[in-house]
Amino acid sequence: MAANKGDAGPKPLHIKYGLNHVTSLVEDGTAKLVVIAHDVNPIEMVVFLPALCRKKGVPFCFVRGMANLGKLVHKKTSTCLALTEVHKEDFQDFETLTKTFMLQFNENTDLRRKQGGNVMGIKNQHMMAAREKVRQIEL
Repeated sequence: MAANKGDAGPKPLHIKYGLNHVTSLVEDGTAKLVVIAHDVNPIEMVVFLPALCRKKGVPFCFVRGMANLGKLVHKKTSTCLALTEVHKEDFQDFETLTKTFMLQFNENTDLRRKQGGNVMGIKNQHMMAAREKVRQIEL
């Protein structure tokens, strides 16, 4: 009753999900595209993933909501997922997406420099104002 291994049919093209699995796929170089949710809590779980994708040359993007990624993998939520292969008929659309994501996220140096919005905290603002007052008095 068991099917032979030769009769398994075509290789399934899956979306791979789970942080550990996606990380290993990126490190191995088998991931073609990485999608990360924007509302992961705690953020420290996925904060290393964009740097790893940049290092390995894998395009990545952020999408709105862990629940939206969870719908793709038939779970409640998912922090990130990776695409390893696509069908031949979808390859052209996939190439345009990867080029767009490479320009928008991977190669965008302005995005790396402005993490956090360049807004100082209230204590730091008061400290800088006090320094400026001292400078004005000295002049």
